[in-house]
Parts: sequence; structure tokens; C-alpha cells
Amino acid sequence: MQILTLDPVGYVVVAEVVHGPAAQPILGGGPFCSIECATEEVRDLAVDLGIREEGVSFLAHHMGRPVGLAVTRRGRMWAVRILSSHELASSN
Repeated sequence: MQILTLDPVGYVVVAEVVHGPAAQPILGGGPFCSIECATEEVRDLAVDLGIREEGVSFLAHHMGRPVGLAVTRRGRMWAVRILSSHELASSN
């Protein structure tokens, strides 16, 4: 009998303010099974933030991963990133 084990890595999309007035991080949809599967959520969340806060958004790449950026009229810059389960802060 063959037992299959799944890789424990999952991915989530998180938007955080990196410049300007503080705001709570926003958790996007997910979890996702791969970076490729999470890419569309990065774009969608960046566009949503740009529209909601009356700004502009765009997609860039950093270290092989897409990063969404939204710059708003309220002076905030949001970074929308894909994080693996291993990169999330633990609750210890």
C-alpha cells in the first residue's frame, strides 16, 4: 500500500501598508497550493485597494514572486504579497 503525503506548504495573499498612515493588514483569498495559483489574487487585491482608496495599482516581481502595489490618495502605499505557511508569524 502506498501512502501519499502532501507538502505542508500552502500560500496566502496579504496586503500590508508599507508607507503612510497605518491600517490593519488585509488577508486575501486562499489558501493556495502554489505561487502560480495565488498570482491572480495578488493582482485582484492590489486593484481593489487602488479603487477603494482612490489610487493606482500595478504589479511587479521581486525574488521570483509577483508583488502588487497600490498607492492611494490618502498617502498610503500597500504591498500585496504571497507568503508561504512557513513565512507566517507563529503564535508562540
